[in-house]
Amino acid sequence: MALLLGLGAAGCSASGGTAAPGPAPLPAPRPFQGVTHYSEPERAALHTAEEDLVAACMKRRGFTYRPQRRTTGDRTADANPYGLLTVAQATNDGYGITSTALAVRPPVDTNAREGADKRWKDALLGTPAHRVDVPMPLGGTFFHHTDSCVGDAKSRLFGPAYYKLYNSFQILSDAVIQKVRTDRRYLAAQSSWSTCMKNAGAEAGADADGFGGPRVSVDRRLRQAGQDPAEVHAVAGVELRLSRADAGCQAEIGLPAVVAAAQRDAEKTLGAGYTDELAALRALRQKALTTANGSAVPK
Repeated sequence: MALLLGLGAAGCSASGGTAAPGPAPLPAPRPFQGVTHYSEPERAALHTAEEDLVAACMKRRGFTYRPQRRTTGDRTADANPYGLLTVAQATNDGYGITSTALAVRPPVDTNAREGADKRWKDALLGTPAHRVDVPMPLGGTFFHHTDSCVGDAKSRLFGPAYYKLYNSFQILSDAVIQKVRTDRRYLAAQSSWSTCMKNAGAEAGADADGFGGPRVSVDRRLRQAGQDPAEVHAVAGVELRLSRADAGCQAEIGLPAVVAAAQRDAEKTLGAGYTDELAALRALRQKALTTANGSAVPK
């Protein structure tokens, strides 16, 4: 329905019905139980809490900061990292690509004028003299500025250890995803899926990009469509057709179970030695969500 409503708002119409509601599917696999992923309501609550804390920090330093609104309308923000898609999701919004192009609204910069002031900007983002480099798993590094109000806000909301823990598990999660994508079970499933897509008449989405092929195809078509409503409408039709075939083929070959098994094995290898850190990150995550959804945010 989301894609069809978006087309209607843009002056287009589309035919076709929606699938009857069924039982809610199990959550699609994400590395480490999705510890670094936040849902849309969670992102909204955390953003509001952080912006209020940034404003309070800037005020303490003698500056005015107006809490910034979030970008709205991004229907791809919750896309599964493995490209997993249910039939219900596909029927409702395809991949979320066309509907995002129609609905996304970047916020107006409420602090544009102040941003020209170097002292204001330094207070907000920090200074090179207070840059701290932090070693990360797998040989990576991460840095932050200890004197920034952005960092102060995040530390107050999540806790000072959150920076390192969150970025550590972002790196580990990316490594897990890459390991899953090279797993023989995943590659075998991809081959079966490609055959299924071709049999479904959706071969345009089963190209060299593997499971990402349909999204690449829709993205390319949407760029070519430009601002032409009729062309955008045509792309939406292609997106719905490809995504429904994609979701159906994923279900047919049992892709979610394949991904879950490959991910478990990848996490055993890459997550070894990080059990305590994972528990700590979960605790900080829950603390921040509880605070953000409560009435009082520590200033």
